[in-house]
Amino acid sequence: MRFIQESGFTTRPGKYVELQEWVKANQARFAASYPEGVSLIGIFTVTFTSEKQAGEVQILEQLDSYGALDRMAALHKDAGSEFTRLYHEFFSFVDISPTAGWSQSLLKDIVDATIYDFAAEDEPSKEAVGTGS
Repeated sequence: MRFIQESGFTTRPGKYVELQEWVKANQARFAASYPEGVSLIGIFTVTFTSEKQAGEVQILEQLDSYGALDRMAALHKDAGSEFTRLYHEFFSFVDISPTAGWSQSLLKDIVDATIYDFAAEDEPSKEAVGTGS
């Protein structure tokens, strides 16, 4: 299975440039610190979107299973891990005020998803009006 986890956030006021510098300096180490089954796709700035409150920064991660979420949660509890240290540094740029924009999505690859395609009710007959039938 393949999942993409999207986490969007608003940067703390006055910290956007500093965040960009932090990502330049730490993205490779951050990516290498992820647990088995999880990989950092990247950290992106939003160039345009229809979402009004999703935040201007998106972090995208690929997961190989629902169990990968549990592995990440367990690693977050390990205060001595490189992942947790870097995650906390990264999170220090996030605006956590109640009015700050944010988003969270877990996307599942459509080829792995269980999808039901319910047929629509039969549409009423479309007879031509005024044909004198």
